[in-house]
This record gives sequence, structure tokens and C-alpha cells, in this order.
Amino acid sequence: MIVRVFNAGISRGESPVNYVMGDRDHTGQIRSARPEVLEGSPELTIAVINGIQRKHKYVSGAIAFRDSERPSREQMRDIIRSFKQTVCPGLGPENVNALFVLHRDKGNTEIHFIVPMVEMATGRRMNIHPPGQQNIRLHEAFTQVTNHRLGYAQVVPDPLKLALSDFERYTADGKRDRSNKLYLHRRLTKAIRTGQIADRDQLCDFLSSEYGVEITRKGKDYLSMKFPGAAKAKRFRGPLYRADADYRQIIMRARNNRQEHRLSAAEYRQAQDTLQQLVEARRQFNVRAYLMPRMLRSQRLQQYRQQQPQHVSQPTITTKENTMKEKNPPQSIAHQQTADASPIKYENKPGVMKTIKMMRDQAVTGDRANMTSDFGIGGLMAGLSDIESNIHAAVAEMNSARSPEQKASAERKLMALMERKRRLELQLAHARQRQLNMGSGAVRISGNGKH
Repeated sequence: MIVRVFNAGISRGESPVNYVMGDRDHTGQIRSARPEVLEGSPELTIAVINGIQRKHKYVSGAIAFRDSERPSREQMRDIIRSFKQTVCPGLGPENVNALFVLHRDKGNTEIHFIVPMVEMATGRRMNIHPPGQQNIRLHEAFTQVTNHRLGYAQVVPDPLKLALSDFERYTADGKRDRSNKLYLHRRLTKAIRTGQIADRDQLCDFLSSEYGVEITRKGKDYLSMKFPGAAKAKRFRGPLYRADADYRQIIMRARNNRQEHRLSAAEYRQAQDTLQQLVEARRQFNVRAYLMPRMLRSQRLQQYRQQQPQHVSQPTITTKENTMKEKNPPQSIAHQQTADASPIKYENKPGVMKTIKMMRDQAVTGDRANMTSDFGIGGLMAGLSDIESNIHAAVAEMNSARSPEQKASAERKLMALMERKRRLELQLAHARQRQLNMGSGAVRISGNGKH
């Protein structure tokens, strides 16, 4: 068993849901077995994704099993429950929406999942697959522990495998590029096995002399190659194309990986401890990000001051009186300011009066515009607050439904609320943009005034 996570989705919700629920696969062929929903609601997931205004809207992937691995229904439910507790610990169904669909049309078992990138209660961004090595370690530990519990062999990466992108896997143009790359990669692998190539420098020379391939760029973990007659270079990734690749060690690892690997008792305990530590770290993050009320800036400042050590110095009390000399009495200051003020000449008065009138008109216009804009924004924010309260109630109603009819009714209600929330968020964004435009317009007018 292995967990594959695809690129973060930026499309509307219909695209991923229709794919996992459709009767045809990515090649357009009719599936031999129809997809089956294991958990979640396709309609609800579509509504939640379409309510997200950010660019990245969902995470999709698959929990894939080997052809020889046949998990039971109960085991699949346990895997889904364990997967959710791993990627979003501390959060329940009222916080996270997820859809899990069973595919068996390729001969093996695959559990496809779609998780919208939003925490339902707050509307904040939530990503179950964030970038970074810690997330990779989390998925690796989950895979190791789950395979050991189910009695499956561990997944060992093939050091001779060529890394392919989703474009090369699933699109027609990408498949043409993939066939050319795989052909050349197999020839290079054979040359490495027979000892013709010992390192990456020799690999580059071999490509130029044998196939006329031009190396356009050498990266830390890739090589960019341009085939004869091609307009663009192709990027090759994988252990063979790294700058620090040791081909002798890679060949030895490839031979050893042909045997099934299973965790020893010590390795399993280590993987389990790693998984628990990483899950706990993510749980604490989720609690701080989504479950704890956010403090105001004044509250954070007060908390910071309370945490600082208090150094109280005792004041020194003296009985000696110090008399203060009065340098300039008020009468002399007023007389000096009156004497220094330059009188307004008669010829300057029309310009001064015009400037004063323009400043007064701008102030009145700006105040009226801001009052109108603030009133509209305040009304929209109040409406959003009411809708979010209704969404929480609809989620609770859906979770407590006792019949399919009640659950379907709650789902329809929730989808309608999510659509209303999306429209209000758009109106709020437009209102704020208008407010900014009016403010910048007032600044331009005052900047053009002549004095």
C-alpha cells in the first residue's frame, strides 16, 4: 500500500468529483467496475470546493494497493479513519470535508480521496499535504505502519526508476514525451548495469556521443536534454540524474530491492514513534490554528508583558524642594508669537480662500463616501457572520441525521448556504475595492491642489 498525492487542485469542484465518480477513466475508456462512495457526499464536496475563493481549492490523491493486496471492507474503513487521524488530527467532520471513493477497474484496489482546502468552522485555509520534509516523513511513517499492521510488504523505492510528472502520465502530449524519455532511460540503465557508465559526467558524454543529445542544463537532482531536431529540452529526474549519484551503490540497491522487505520489531517501533510524534505536532498546530480563539493585538501585547521579568526600582524620596525658574511668562510668549506672525497680504487672500474651500469640500465628500462604504461593508460582514452560524448549524444537523432523507435535506441546505456565502464574499471584496479606489481618488485630488 502506498499513498499518492496529486498536484493541488485549482479547478472547480465538479472536475475532480466527476472524475472519481465517472464511468470512464482518464483515457476515456469505460471502467470495468463502477466507482463506489466509501465515505462522504460528492454533492457536498463540490459545494465546499466551489465556495473557496483562493487559487488552490482541494487536495486529491489515492491510497493504492498492490494487485496481491485485497483489503476487506472493515480494513478499508479502518485505513480511512487512520488516514484522517494522521493528516488532520484534532479535527472532526464539522471541521473537515472529505470524499473517499473506491476504484477497482484496474485490477487492484484504490481509494481515491478529495479534501477541500478549508476548515469548515472558521473558513480558514487548511492543507492536509503542506510542503516540506516533515510532511513527507509523516506520509512515509503512515505507509510503513499501515503496511506492517496489515501484513503487507513495505514499499521500497526503485533507485533505477525515472520520475514522471502528471502531465507525462495522463495527457496525450505528455505520453509521447514519456515514451521517448523511457526509451532513452532504459538504454542508459543498461549501459550503467554493464559498466559502460560510472558517473553522471560519463552519462552526459555517452548521451552526446551515442545519441546526439545536447545537455542544456545540469541541476542538483536533474538533467535537461534536447533531442536531435527537438525545439525544447526535456528534464530527466531520478536517482540516476543526481549530481551526487553513486551508480555502483544504486545497482546494488536495485538488486537487493527485488526481495520483499518487512519491518523488524525494532523498525516497527521506530516508525510508530515517528508517526506519533509527527501526528502530535500537527494536532497542536491544528488546535492553535482552528480551535483556539484568536487573541487581539492588545491581548497578545499584554500576555507578552506578563511573561517578561518585572524589574521594579524603589524610588528615592527627598525632602529638599527645588524651585523652577520661569523663563518666559505666558504674556511674553503670546507677545512674541504675535510679533513674529507675518500678515496675510491682500493679493494672497483669494488663493488662500480658494484652497480652504477646496479642502473643506474634499473633507465633506470623503467623509460621506467613507460612511456609505463602511455601512455597506459592515452589513456584508454581518451577513457573513449570520451565514457562518447557519453553516455550523447545518453541519451539526447533517452529522446528527437519523435517516438518509434528513441527511440529504441537511446537505442541500448546507450547499445553498455555501453558495450564499460565496456570493457575499465576492460582494465584500468588491466593496472593499471600491473603498480603496475612493480613498486613492481623494488623495490624488488633494495632491493636485495648487496653493
